[in-house]
Amino acid sequence: MSTVTENDLKEVKELITQLSNRIITQNEQINEKLNDMKVDIATLKEGQTAINKRLDTIETSLTKRIDGIDTRLNTLIAVTFTALLGIIAKLIFIK
Repeated sequence: MSTVTENDLKEVKELITQLSNRIITQNEQINEKLNDMKVDIATLKEGQTAINKRLDTIETSLTKRIDGIDTRLNTLIAVTFTALLGIIAKLIFIK
């Protein structure tokens, strides 16, 4: 049987301490990276919100334009139809 000396115990203790320090360092690095990711995600969400607001504004603007075009087109069709009826009535009734 082998005997364990104080030097052996000190070496084991130093190894455990070194491993513990490595784990703590790696844990801190992971936490820093995680915090950076959280900040990036928050930034992306803000950007997405801004883009959604701009798209809503554009959609509203386009809807107003299309409504305006529809109104003009309906007016044009009504005026053309009335003019055609007037021409037809003049040809038929007035000689």
